[in-house]
Amino acid sequence: MLQGSLPSFDTWTSIFLLVSSFGFFLSIILGLNKNNRVHNAPIILLILGFSFILLQYVFFWTGYKIKYPYLYFFDSTWYLTFGPLLYSYITKFYRKSFKIGWYHFLPALLSLFLNGFYFIKSNGFQNINDYNGDILSYFYWSIKSPWLPALSLIIYLIITKDLISFYKDKPESQYEITRKKWTNLLITLFLIFTVSYISYYTLVKFSFFNIGWDYAISFSMSLAIYTLGYMVYKEPSIFNGELLSNLFFKSTNHTELTEITKDEFYHKLLFYIKNDKPYLDNNLRLVHLADKVGYSSHILSKLINEKAKKNFNQFINEYRLEEASKLLLEDTSTSIKTIYFDVGFNNKATFNNAFKNKFNCTPSEYKKINLVGQDK
Repeated sequence: MLQGSLPSFDTWTSIFLLVSSFGFFLSIILGLNKNNRVHNAPIILLILGFSFILLQYVFFWTGYKIKYPYLYFFDSTWYLTFGPLLYSYITKFYRKSFKIGWYHFLPALLSLFLNGFYFIKSNGFQNINDYNGDILSYFYWSIKSPWLPALSLIIYLIITKDLISFYKDKPESQYEITRKKWTNLLITLFLIFTVSYISYYTLVKFSFFNIGWDYAISFSMSLAIYTLGYMVYKEPSIFNGELLSNLFFKSTNHTELTEITKDEFYHKLLFYIKNDKPYLDNNLRLVHLADKVGYSSHILSKLINEKAKKNFNQFINEYRLEEASKLLLEDTSTSIKTIYFDVGFNNKATFNNAFKNKFNCTPSEYKKINLVGQDK
């Protein structure tokens, strides 16, 4: 945004280069999670897009963008995708079958086409001003206006917030309470990003604006987007009561339970799990189990931690492993992949590691050893 006469890096631009690299790293980490890769795809693209934009800002601050104008990553196109991507991600918490229509990305696709067209025609934007008389150039400069992405960001903030508000009058389960707090947090982070974006193009018109303001605004945008990405990465922990439980879980009774009451509640929990086998659900979360047994998430989490001496995942996986060990011996024709999925695991590596920790051998070895023992 502001830049010196000669291309060069200083302390701050070097820091922002590292911040941009962190965004690429975070998007890779989210992409490596096989269980939630498809679900997290909109946020992965959002983080990846912002990391490219931040990299472009670094080129701008250091002066390299003028020297190498082809170092351009279509920031207007990326900005136009951010709203639809967030909307797509959050909507799936309310309608699992939801698929966002292609028309939501129409402005971004138009921007991509015009940017690509003039990138080729102007030799990497080196002589872009030579084409100002073209009819298409009017649309090109119009769609590059920073206020079009700003409008898009605001519109999607509003419609996403309206989506959440639509469900507020319905009876709230533990899952719905957590979901609402969770999605409101994501919207708040996105709002910080949007306000920061708009503030730059507003404040840059004033004489007091300098490179320090530019860095501060870019930092707040980075913090908002990368915190949003981190929270998406930790989403399973949040819904399982292992992260920020006081923020997300509503405690309806602040009175401490007596030991007798805890024992009664815990026995009721064990009875339900052994008879109804909720652990076979691959998408089971603590909030879902709390709704089934009629406890608050806070009480259920505390019961499991105190009575079982385990966190929620460890507690549920114990039942899944016991079920898997039985199926391995009872149905020898069924593949291990089918078995681990049927008992509630989504990932082969997670299943194998958990199984080996419990039985000191792999599922295949367990099957072989026990079947040989039965034959004898």
